[in-house]
Amino acid sequence: MHPIRLLVCSAPDDPPALLVDQPRLLAALLRAGSPLTIEPTFLTSGDPALADALPHATALVGWHLPTDLIRTHGAQLRLIQLTNAGVDNLSPFDWLPPHTALCNVSGIQAAKLQEWAAMALLMLNAQMPHFATAQRAGLWSRRNTPVIAGKTAMIFGTGSLGTAAARAARNLGLHTIGIRRRPAPTEGFDEVLGLAGHIAALPRADFVILALPLTPETRGLAGTAFFAAMRTGAGFANVGRGALVDQPALCTALERGHLAGAFIDVATPETLPSDSALWATPNLVITPHVSCDDPLTYIPDALDVLIDNLSRLTNGQPLRNQVDPALGY
Repeated sequence: MHPIRLLVCSAPDDPPALLVDQPRLLAALLRAGSPLTIEPTFLTSGDPALADALPHATALVGWHLPTDLIRTHGAQLRLIQLTNAGVDNLSPFDWLPPHTALCNVSGIQAAKLQEWAAMALLMLNAQMPHFATAQRAGLWSRRNTPVIAGKTAMIFGTGSLGTAAARAARNLGLHTIGIRRRPAPTEGFDEVLGLAGHIAALPRADFVILALPLTPETRGLAGTAFFAAMRTGAGFANVGRGALVDQPALCTALERGHLAGAFIDVATPETLPSDSALWATPNLVITPHVSCDDPLTYIPDALDVLIDNLSRLTNGQPLRNQVDPALGY
């Protein structure tokens, strides 16, 4: 069996917990009991040596991809394994060589996201964004709230993150409505509706969670009409991408009290600048894109996907989590 020449591409500012290194790569091979022989080269995304390394690499793993270099020097790559799930930052995919498979790690964040979604649902139900805003203003502002069981959560996206959010909701006794491009029965949801009819369905929801990929179809989905259609006093959360939301429209819905509260884990841009209107918006809780990443398991789980896909590639089997460039996810 020929050795697999693996190019590991990291960013200079990657935190240690999210870094692919030799010990973690070896541990993944041992966990899989894999007979693969891997010859890794470790470079950062801005390293001039990438141009020399790419023509000799069979596979590449990383997050911040040198797409211009891949376009010109990556024709021999058979696999690009992302260590993240979202691919919208890589679109359009005209840089991707025609015979190179692009795969992500969709699914490995589900357990952490399920906990985050349960937290957000409970805190929205208990009006915690309101209490946090009142505390900053030095106000003793009482609100009594009912138990959450029996309410309805509408979750946009029925992939791994949306399904994890649905599990959190059902564990709390909520009725779950999934929204996807085309309606079809989907495990984990009590009912599933099509995206085309979402405005008419929004008044049914006590809580709305966005867990969609960012595509031309979903960009700006949650705008003025979206929030106006939501029930007065409903809660909102976004764990997909910041650009799914018209942020000024969200601020207005919260400032006017139409929405009781909101949690967002993603924003536009990221890092969110200190002068963004979001920071001063009442009844809004912002977490800095941390809903899905478990520092103890994230990279080991991502490398398990990599080793699995390298084995599949070697054996001519279908790859796991292959991205369709035409769809953008």
